[in-house]
Amino acid sequence: MFCCRTIASKIYRLVILGLLVLVTSGCVSSNGPLANVQANEAAPAINYEMIGIPLLYHGFGSSVPITRDLSLTAAHVAKLNWANVVAYHPHCDIAIVKANNSKAVLPDLGLVYTNENVTTYGKDGTGNLLKGEGKYRLDLTFTNHSYFKNCQASVTDAPVREGMSGGGTFNSRGELVGIISAMASSNTRLANGEKLPYDRLSLFVSLNQVRGWLNQEVSKHYDTQAVVLNWNPSTQGQLANNAQ
Repeated sequence: MFCCRTIASKIYRLVILGLLVLVTSGCVSSNGPLANVQANEAAPAINYEMIGIPLLYHGFGSSVPITRDLSLTAAHVAKLNWANVVAYHPHCDIAIVKANNSKAVLPDLGLVYTNENVTTYGKDGTGNLLKGEGKYRLDLTFTNHSYFKNCQASVTDAPVREGMSGGGTFNSRGELVGIISAMASSNTRLANGEKLPYDRLSLFVSLNQVRGWLNQEVSKHYDTQAVVLNWNPSTQGQLANNAQ
């Protein structure tokens, strides 16, 4: 009986994963040129998240270590690997998951400013680390997109592709500023009909937007009132002003 339930659970997860690929624009294809990160190249720690049959159903994603045993990923990635989930944000496509990060170099968390250079990092289906380069452009609300109906999307023109959902967006100082979520069509227009003048629209959840939730859930996990995460000290005041 237990075996049957286990098999049924796995089939259910794969069916849901297949539907997700069909009905969302998540990171299901590349929207621009990406580079393989070489072994001798300085890069942040990014984990590979396998959530199904990787090469058949895009059953993989990425995550970013933030403590010795916690990582951040996209909520739509975490929901297909729920055994490791610590917390989901109530509105944004971001989640905290358990991970063994004992050997990882943990990033500082920080801010990003309009037109600042950013780099996107995530894994491909075979576990290679990829990166895309561009600029952070603006924040938008996509009322017709379930990931961002009640959560602002931060837009960059740095490329992303399948597998990079849950990976990180890093600012020019190497600080983690957001978690990669999805892609929007380059034909996306503002409410007034204006077309955005960017080659591509890669979407991430800004850590600035979810800072209060993130601090609370991580502190709860470690049963402490102290702030566990390493936020850039120079941005504490600015981050707190906009935290949710």
